[in-house]
Amino acid sequence: MATLASIPVATFSWSLEGFFLLGLVGLLTIAASIFLFSRKTFDSQLPPGPTAWPIIGNLHQLGPKNPHHILWEMSKKYGPVMRLWLGSHPLVVVSSAQAAAEFVKVQDKAWGGRPPSIAGEIFSYNYRNVVWAPYGNYWRHVRKICTLELLSAKRIETFRAPRAEELSQMIKTMFQDGEKGEAVDLQVKLAHLSSNNITRMLLNKRYA
Repeated sequence: MATLASIPVATFSWSLEGFFLLGLVGLLTIAASIFLFSRKTFDSQLPPGPTAWPIIGNLHQLGPKNPHHILWEMSKKYGPVMRLWLGSHPLVVVSSAQAAAEFVKVQDKAWGGRPPSIAGEIFSYNYRNVVWAPYGNYWRHVRKICTLELLSAKRIETFRAPRAEELSQMIKTMFQDGEKGEAVDLQVKLAHLSSNNITRMLLNKRYA
């Protein structure tokens, strides 16, 4: 007859790392549950679309080549207005002229704003420029200033001489490269031309 002393007893020794790992798994499980529940609630307010995976969304369905073909095939199943997830960011895809007209003409004020972001807040001093500012009175005022003071025909004509100089300089460097037998990289030349025009208009200095 076996005694208690002869029966092997399984013992468990939990280290600090074990408790930490268990807590981490529990936190990840709770976070994933909250994420999936909130996404499901948010999806109910959006147009129909394919099922998204956690973290990556629908990125795996777009593919590396010809994503516009894939979006067209999806629109046949989910309609001209459908919802996709690019990671954790929702995206509404419009695939018909009628729906596009509704977005840009009828509902333009609702869709004309810009989503807030940390980059926009930091680089534009709390959304104080025309690129990052949300649609509203301030954005319309800044746009009016840009139209009258920066983009008017009279203002652009005042920078005609610097533009002509930069164009002549670019053509000169292209001829010099050709005389040396070097290949002319038009992409680099045009990028320098554009950058020099911008910096001369803003700072009266050449970029390169």
